[in-house]
Formats: sequence, C-alpha cells, structure tokens
Amino acid sequence: MNIKTAIIDDSLRIHQIALAAFSRDQVPKRLIDEQLAAGQVTYLLAETDAQAPAKADLLDEGTVEGTQVVGFLSYRAILDEVDLSFLAVDSAFQGQGIARELMQAFCEQNNERKAYLEVAENNVSARRLYEKFGFEIYARRDGYYHDGQTAILMEKNL
Repeated sequence: MNIKTAIIDDSLRIHQIALAAFSRDQVPKRLIDEQLAAGQVTYLLAETDAQAPAKADLLDEGTVEGTQVVGFLSYRAILDEVDLSFLAVDSAFQGQGIARELMQAFCEQNNERKAYLEVAENNVSARRLYEKFGFEIYARRDGYYHDGQTAILMEKNL
C-alpha cells in the first residue's frame, strides 16, 4: 500500500470511486479537476499493487504501471484548521485497512492543526474509524443530508 498526493491525472479515478461510494454525485469530476488545478484541496490516494477481485467494476484509467488507486481522502487546510471532506474506498478493497492508512497519513500531514469532519449518523463504520483516531462529537445537524439523515460533527486536535 502506498499513500500519495493526487495530481490532475488522478481525477477520473477519484471521481469513479466517489460515484460508487456516495449515493449522489457529491464530488463532480469538474470540481475535482478545479480543486486539484488550483491547489485548494488535497486529495490523498491509496494505491495498491493488488488486482481487484473479479467482482470489481474498475476502469483502466485507475491503473498505472501495475498500481491501482483504490481509495481517497480529501481535505482543505486553512491556517491552523483542517476540514476533512471525503473518505472513500473502492468496495472491492474495503475491509483491508485502507481507510485507516489514509486517516493516518491525513493526521501526520496535519500535525498541530485542529481537524473537523462531518459524518452521517447511520455510517457506523466511518464513525468508529474516526473515533479510533480520537475524533469526538461536538454537534449534530438533524435532517442535514438529502435523504434526511442527521450529520454528526466531530473534531480533534492533531
């Protein structure tokens, strides 16, 4: 497993993973391109040498010289604060510690900052991951998401 910072050429694979992970096109490819080009948002990518199981529906654009992007985490840092925006892992590679490795890299890159994130109340696996990294709930937003789900707001001093 290798964690790297995304470049503009990675935007299609980021978009593919996001489309599969989220119920809507929450991270349009155009937005990813703009964010990467402007340096507004950092995308950390998890790459693996492993081939996806046969059940995976992956496109060749995510494969470079035997590696494949299998997950991403995006964040925006401003001064001493950082907002974790999205974390997603290709379904064919879930349960292998990839999200944990992305979170570890995020925490290391943002040492000395206060981190914020929001997560759907029903996303138990993501909430557990964030709690393992020391994030604590500081607020709730009832009916925040398009499906009426409550958002849990979490924070941590890195």
